Amino acid sequence: MDKKLINPDAEFINLSEIGKLFSPPISRVSLWKWQKQGKLKLTPYLLGNKKFFKRSEVLAEIEQHKETKHENSN
Repeated sequence: MDKKLINPDAEFINLSEIGKLFSPPISRVSLWKWQKQGKLKLTPYLLGNKKFFKRSEVLAEIEQHKETKHENSN
């Protein structure tokens, strides 16, 4: 199943959409755990009772995560 982002040009995205940016996609539970463990440092922005995250911050964290993972595998 091909999971695409709802709006690929949006400035803010939710946890489900963040999970789809990883290859392979990861679950919201894994993202939540990584946030609690300090592996992903994302600032939540609340809209009503929902959390959203800035796309630019998310992409920067994903790149940082990839670099750290690559360095640890060497």
